[in-house]
Amino acid sequence: MALNNSIARSNAEWVRNIVNLQPDIAYCINTLNAAGYPEYWDNVIKPALDRQINDYPIAEETLNDIHDAMTELSGPEALPPTHSNIYILNIDNAFNLSDESFCCTALLLDPELEKKFRLDFLKVYTHENLHRLSVTDELMRRLDDLMADDFYRENENVARSHNEGRNEAFVVAAEVFISHKIGRRDASSVYDEFNEYVDGSLVLAPIIYVHLHEKQNGESFNDFIIRLFDNGTIKAGNVKAEYDKAMRRLKAVK
Repeated sequence: MALNNSIARSNAEWVRNIVNLQPDIAYCINTLNAAGYPEYWDNVIKPALDRQINDYPIAEETLNDIHDAMTELSGPEALPPTHSNIYILNIDNAFNLSDESFCCTALLLDPELEKKFRLDFLKVYTHENLHRLSVTDELMRRLDDLMADDFYRENENVARSHNEGRNEAFVVAAEVFISHKIGRRDASSVYDEFNEYVDGSLVLAPIIYVHLHEKQNGESFNDFIIRLFDNGTIKAGNVKAEYDKAMRRLKAVK
């Protein structure tokens, strides 16, 4: 960990907390090794994961389409020219790491679960990768000020009860926009996502989505959202009206 440049450059408190746990982490890893976990991984876990990965082929063209759409959305905020590394792990969720690697549960590769729960590996992949786009302190302050809006505050509290909220609405809007653009979501899926995801509590997401066609060339995603605040599209006292207008518009084309 001491040789990891990302860690050395970071001032994030949570990163420093992990660094401080280095002796404990080393003890746990050594104990796992001594207990024979490498052999268990090689003989039990990895073969099962390999089968699920191999049964879920992904076209390189699709990954290129996603990356190109994210790059266009990022504006002047340059993204690396390569795709994220993808790690399928024996876990229950999905997350993106600071080195642009994407980790997720093998459950996302199960076609039957995908149909039943509307889980979709590539949509989750797109979503988690969009967390790479930076969000400034200024924009986060604008979000905090929006808690003065009763409708936004009520829904934001619901979102936070699901461990979501704050800038998650930005990411959801961007994922739906990209997935629709490259043909992986239809109009019905767009509406349903905003209506159902986290109980429909990310009320800024459809507002941002319906205005994304107004994003200017060379404008970062962060600056685009700030412009929505500046021009009054997103402001305290007006969120419900804009949300209702956006949802009516999306429902009309569903």
